[in-house]
Amino acid sequence: MSNDKSTLIIKNENLFRTLVFSPVAILLIIFGGDFLASSGLLLFKVIYVLVGLYSSLCALAYGAYYTNDLYEGGEQSFIKNDNLFKAIVFTPLAVLFTFFAFDSIAASSHIVFNVMYILIAMYFILGALAYAAFYSNDYYAEKYHEA
Repeated sequence: MSNDKSTLIIKNENLFRTLVFSPVAILLIIFGGDFLASSGLLLFKVIYVLVGLYSSLCALAYGAYYTNDLYEGGEQSFIKNDNLFKAIVFTPLAVLFTFFAFDSIAASSHIVFNVMYILIAMYFILGALAYAAFYSNDYYAEKYHEA
């Protein structure tokens, strides 16, 4: 058998801790909401909520530390191309607010909320498309300049 090594190496400890704590915090907050709605001992509910808050605050703190390291110039960005990074960030937000817009219209919400969700969804959809196009332009420009 060969020794396979992962090609993904996270050199910054703060980024690694952010990537570890974030999904744990999201799961604990989701389960905490369900646990609070159920019957059970108050002590366990309080402990569960405190653990969820602790992991959420840890994820935010380590993310802030990584951002500080990044802006001080001590670290390289995880994704080198800014347009690719923005496209990756905007895409899930576009999907989320598109879902909110459809749900708001289907639930016959107030017109203010319908318009707000539609405008936000359009902003993120167009932003994701634009940054994806900018990234593809950067990619092909680099590819053809090397040739």
